[in-house]
Amino acid sequence: MHIRTFLALLALASTSALGMSQKPKVTIRFHTEANKQDGGTFSMPVHLQYQQRDTHIERIPALSEKQIQTIFPFRATDGSWGCAFQFNESGRIRLETMSSESRGTSLVVFIGTKTGQHQVADMIIDRIVNDGVISVPRGITDIEMLVLRQQFKILGAEKPKPEKKEKKEDITDWRINREREATPQPAQPPRKETPLSRLPD
Repeated sequence: MHIRTFLALLALASTSALGMSQKPKVTIRFHTEANKQDGGTFSMPVHLQYQQRDTHIERIPALSEKQIQTIFPFRATDGSWGCAFQFNESGRIRLETMSSESRGTSLVVFIGTKTGQHQVADMIIDRIVNDGVISVPRGITDIEMLVLRQQFKILGAEKPKPEKKEKKEDITDWRINREREATPQPAQPPRKETPLSRLPD
C-alpha cells in the first residue's frame, strides 16, 4: 500500500473517531497540495491567498489538532497572530513522511471555530521536517488565538513544581537518649567521712 494512501486512511479513521468524541473548540487542519487529476473524491479546488494561484488540495488533512501537543503563539508583523505547533510522536512521524514525499508543493492551513472556518496560510514545503514543528507565520485572529490558548498547552509556560523540603532529623532522637541511658556511668570513689573525734574544736 502506498504510504500516502495509508496516511489518508489513518487520518480518516482519526476524523471519524473525533466525530464520536467531544467536538473540539477549535479545529486546525493541514492539507497537502494534490494533483488535479486525482478527481473530486480525493481532492478539492482552493485558491492560495499568499501565493495567489489556484490549485487542488487533499480532502483529508495530513495533520490535525489531534496530533498537536503544545503551541507557541507570537504576534505577526501585520497585527494578526502567528503560532508554532509542536506535534506529538505520531504527528512528528506523519510530518516527516509528508514533507519528504511532498517537497516542492504547498501546505495549506485552515482554522475553524464555531463562527466558521477560514484559510490561514499556505507554505511551500522546501525541506524534510523531522523535529515535529510547523510554524504558521500569520493569519490567526485574536478570538482564534484565545481559543487556542484555552485548548492547548503553551510551550514554556508550565510552572515548575516547588521542591519539597526534607525534614531534618531531630538530634534529640529517642534512640540517642536510650543509648545514653544504657551506657554505664563510671563508679564514684567512696566518700571519706571525718570522725567526730577529729573535728576541730
